[in-house]
Amino acid sequence: MLFLKIQEKGYQTLRLIMSQCNAMINQDYEPVVHSGQWLLTKLKIPSLYTNYSQYLSRLNINTEVFSLQYESPITFAAFESHLDSIRFWLYLGCGGGCLKTIKFEKSPGNLTPRIQQLKINGQEHLINALGLPGPGIKALLSNLKHSPLIHMHHPIGISIGGHTLKEYKQVVDVLAVRQEALFKQTYFELNISCPNTTTGKSLHDNLFELEQLLKYIRLKLNGVIVIKVSPDAKDQNLLEIAELATSYDQVTINAGNTQFKEETKVGLKSGSISIGGGGLSGPLLFERTLEMAKLLSPFKLPLIATGGIATVDQIKALQPHGVVCVGLATGLVKNPFIIPQLNQRLADG
Repeated sequence: MLFLKIQEKGYQTLRLIMSQCNAMINQDYEPVVHSGQWLLTKLKIPSLYTNYSQYLSRLNINTEVFSLQYESPITFAAFESHLDSIRFWLYLGCGGGCLKTIKFEKSPGNLTPRIQQLKINGQEHLINALGLPGPGIKALLSNLKHSPLIHMHHPIGISIGGHTLKEYKQVVDVLAVRQEALFKQTYFELNISCPNTTTGKSLHDNLFELEQLLKYIRLKLNGVIVIKVSPDAKDQNLLEIAELATSYDQVTINAGNTQFKEETKVGLKSGSISIGGGGLSGPLLFERTLEMAKLLSPFKLPLIATGGIATVDQIKALQPHGVVCVGLATGLVKNPFIIPQLNQRLADG
C-alpha cells in the first residue's frame, strides 16, 4: 500500500502542476485533459504501474449484470475514449466500464470552451458541454483493433448515440457487421440522456422510438443492453422506461448521467461554456443518483448507478436498492488511485 500511496502522490502532483499552468494561460480545462492523455501515452504509463486487476479474484467482490461477469463493481462511466486512459483504469482494478458515446459519423462536438473545473460546497466538480465529439463508429472500431483493450476480459460497453432513431440504428448496423472487432464481453449502452446536444434526450421523451430501437438491436446483436437515463428526468418517465426494460431479456438501466446546469448558476462567468451551460458531474449528483436507485429498485433489475459516487459508504447505500455496479467519472479524473482503495475497502466489508 505504501507503493500505491507514492504512485498516487506523484499523479496528484503532476495534475496540480498542469492545472495551475493552465489556469495562468487559459480558462478552458480541456487542455489539461488532453495534456494528461498525451503524457499517459508518451510515457507508456499503463505499463509502468502495478496491474492491480490481477489481485481482484482474491478480494471476492465480483458481481454480474445478466451474462456480464465483473471482478469488481467499480467501473468507469461513459465519458472517455482515450484508450490508454481506459487501460490504465482497468489495470488499477476497474471491473469494466463503458466507452464514451459514439455516433455514426465523425463529429467535432460543441465549440470550445466546453469543459470547466469548479468547486461547489468546497468539493471539486466538472461541467462539460462537449456535445459528443468523436471519430464515428467505424473509426472507433478500427482503433480498437490495434489496442490491447480488445484482448482483455473485462466487460466493456459501446455507448451508442445519435440525433435521430435512424442514426442510432446506423451505429447498430456497423456493430452488427463488425462483431469480430468487439470485446470478449461487450455490452451496448443507449445514451438517451445527453444534456449537451439539442436532441440528446429525444428518445427519453419518445418511448415508442426507444422500444423500436430495442427491438432493432435484439434483431441485430446479442448481449446486454443498458439504457442510460437522465437525473433530470421526471420520476414517471423513469418508471415507464424501467417498465419497458423489464419486457426484454438482458436489458437494464444505468441510473445516472451528468445533470444540466447553467454556467452562471454554478458560479462560472458568462462565456465559460460555449453553449451557456453543460452537464455537471461530481459529488452534488449523488443525492439524485440514490433517489433514482430507490425509485427503480422494485423492478428487480441489476442496476448500474452513475453520478457523484466516490466512497464505499455511497456504494453501500446504493447496493440494497439493486445496484450491482457503479460508474465513476469525476472521481477518476481527480484520482484514479481511488480504484484499488475502493476495491480493498469493499473486500474488508
